[in-house]
Amino acid sequence: MADNKLRTLQLCILDIALEFKRICDKHNINYFLIGGSLLGAVRHKGFIPWDDDMDMGMLRDDYEKFIKIAKKELRPGFFLQTYKTDPYFGHGFFKIRIDNTILLEDYAEHSKQHNGIYLDVFPYDVMPDNRMALEWQHIRYRCLKWASMGKTDYDLKYKKQRYFSLFISKVLFFYSKKDCIDRMQAVCTEYQGKKNRNIINWFGPYRCNEYMPVKCARKLTLMEFEGYLFKAPANYDILLRHMYGDYMQLPPVEKRGKQHSMIKIDFGDYKPHNIKSKEQEKK
Repeated sequence: MADNKLRTLQLCILDIALEFKRICDKHNINYFLIGGSLLGAVRHKGFIPWDDDMDMGMLRDDYEKFIKIAKKELRPGFFLQTYKTDPYFGHGFFKIRIDNTILLEDYAEHSKQHNGIYLDVFPYDVMPDNRMALEWQHIRYRCLKWASMGKTDYDLKYKKQRYFSLFISKVLFFYSKKDCIDRMQAVCTEYQGKKNRNIINWFGPYRCNEYMPVKCARKLTLMEFEGYLFKAPANYDILLRHMYGDYMQLPPVEKRGKQHSMIKIDFGDYKPHNIKSKEQEKK
């Protein structure tokens, strides 16, 4: 992807993040930067230069509260994508997309889902403190996840994923896609309300490395990201070291590049609206 196209994509995603932040701030809903977005805020004060997405995390109660409010609060041109608002969407987390744009990943090449430019938002749930219980929770979650994917019009590119999703979706033939996601979320939240020191985002790629101490999600600070202030874990060092090791060290050049298998990007008539970043571009 050409640098100017990637930068335009980043600024479009930033617009979504600012709309997300506006609603959260208005209704006193907490959220926090996670993953590469948190790393970008710490190391680059914005997007990692070669990153092509932005991720937010929320505790489950805040996550559910946002979904209820966003249906009425999102400004025209933005779409809240869940498995309930988009019948072709096969994930258990939500995305906010820009209407009349395209950010098409290879697995969704033939999908009828809304494929606009997006922001990912993930729920964090209480995790069991027993390793065996944690592994059992993850196995059940993964089976339901891949069954749900197998019941969509997604075209999974990795053979193992494709075959497993088709197999498990046939084994769970008595569940619809909605049933699979409902049960997947029930698995993720089965320890909700129990006292624990840790929370986890099962939807991310890091599995057990995705966990964080509850204090990281509750004790938040404001961090600069592309000239704006977003909430982030005050104890971000704990999380980033667990996920990336020496996170301030830049990866080798050959390991930098696009993070997702994007096959088409179309901005349509959409122009990024964030002013501060535009001013920074001129410096």
